Amino acid sequence: MTLTESPVAESEAAADADGAAAPVSPAETLGAPRGLAQPFMTNDAAQVGRLFVVASLLMGLGKAVIGVLLSLGRTDAAAPEDLFGGLNAYFRMWTLYRVSFVLLVVMPLLLGLALAVVPAQVGAGNVAFPRAALASFWSWLIGAVIIVASVFAGGGWGALDGVTGNESDAMALTLLGTGMVIVALLIGAIVVATTVISLRQTGMSLLDVPPFSWSMLVTAVVWLFSLPVAIANIVVIYADLRGRSAIAFGRPESPDIWLQLDWLVEQPAVYAMAVPVLGIVFSAVGKAVDARSSRPEAILVVVGLFGLLAIGGWSQDYFTAPQDLRDGLVYVAFGLAAVVPVMATAGGVGELVMRGSKTRDRLLSTPMLGAGAALKLLGAATLVGALRVIEPLDLLETSATWAVFHGVVAAGLIAGVAALATWSQLLLGPIQQRLAVGAIVLLGAGGGLLVLADLISGFIADDPDLMALALDGNAALNGVVLIGSLLVAAGLAAALLGAVSALRHGATAGSEAP
Repeated sequence: MTLTESPVAESEAAADADGAAAPVSPAETLGAPRGLAQPFMTNDAAQVGRLFVVASLLMGLGKAVIGVLLSLGRTDAAAPEDLFGGLNAYFRMWTLYRVSFVLLVVMPLLLGLALAVVPAQVGAGNVAFPRAALASFWSWLIGAVIIVASVFAGGGWGALDGVTGNESDAMALTLLGTGMVIVALLIGAIVVATTVISLRQTGMSLLDVPPFSWSMLVTAVVWLFSLPVAIANIVVIYADLRGRSAIAFGRPESPDIWLQLDWLVEQPAVYAMAVPVLGIVFSAVGKAVDARSSRPEAILVVVGLFGLLAIGGWSQDYFTAPQDLRDGLVYVAFGLAAVVPVMATAGGVGELVMRGSKTRDRLLSTPMLGAGAALKLLGAATLVGALRVIEPLDLLETSATWAVFHGVVAAGLIAGVAALATWSQLLLGPIQQRLAVGAIVLLGAGGGLLVLADLISGFIADDPDLMALALDGNAALNGVVLIGSLLVAAGLAAALLGAVSALRHGATAGSEAP
């Protein structure tokens, strides 16, 4: 038994146009369990990846429904207190929506894609530490269930009108679930990074690693630098809740609990879930037009730069008040520079299209449509992020913050659908084109409307108070937000339906789509 517990089938690997190889499946070589025991005992990373993909899409659909209700509360149709039974309940759903799309939807979706695709791309028979990969999924799922259950039981990440005894207990459970989810994602990231570093086929250097695998290696590093900071925040918050007032670090009777974690869903940390988007875009476009970049090292530099600009944690200003780190030169530089790698990716995609086959079927294929839509939304998000840090515009404490968030989330979801179409046989099976295209169009349109409406609301907002982030703007813009939320929910429903339909046909382990 080797350290990684996974044989490398180098002699049987065959590189395709994307750099992906077709290794021997662990299910064939190790006698993987069958039936009901398979999800609990499998050593096949592809199977674990499928579990992550389907579960995260299901979580996303549920959170999208919450987003629709939150958007409805911004209109005149219903007051937030009436929709959720009180302002505190509204605030719990408001924070659940944001945290969930980062930790329960986009990050696990991309991690699931990596567990299935990366071993094939680097010529490995399986991931390093396959049992750790399985533990990562189940730890993440249990933590996700704890988060959702505790929030609906009165927990969450703070309260607007004070924390009662029962709410404190539920919040402690929310913190436990959040910590479990973060640790699980870190374990999965370490598994993927170790696979890229240690299990590459003979003769493949890091400079030869395909773009998606390289982007996941960069992503793992970014998560390892950022997410442990959130765990430290959680420890401090727990001391606030359970410790005596003499040792309290914050004020648990206020929204201060949320203010210690909001950096996770704001720039630059929010870009941490978008680093794999660049890798998917390069890989999907290259495979669609059957071309390779003339400067592959430039792709590695671009993805690495975006990863550097996505490292968060340092930007939180809760413990530095009255000084605000977001007024500092470093924060401004990060916000402005994030546009550069996205624009460079657009240039790299243009080069691939020029070098490759430009037939109508290839240019209008599902991976091409998905890659283009994801790149446009990520570009819009980084552009809004650059506008936010320009001090005369005064957008830092407005809904422009959530324009960046919605753009990155939509880009991650669309890139996930594009990846399902690009590596269909490695992941779930042949996905129906009409469902994949429908999901891309709906997510792209919905995400675009959310970005636009939140940015305009940021310019016209008068009240920078915390809840004004969810309630500012005018009636017309709030109606646009509602339409955008409905489109995103419909897009996630189409993506989930396509994934489940493909899963029913089954994935052919170790093979690529024709």
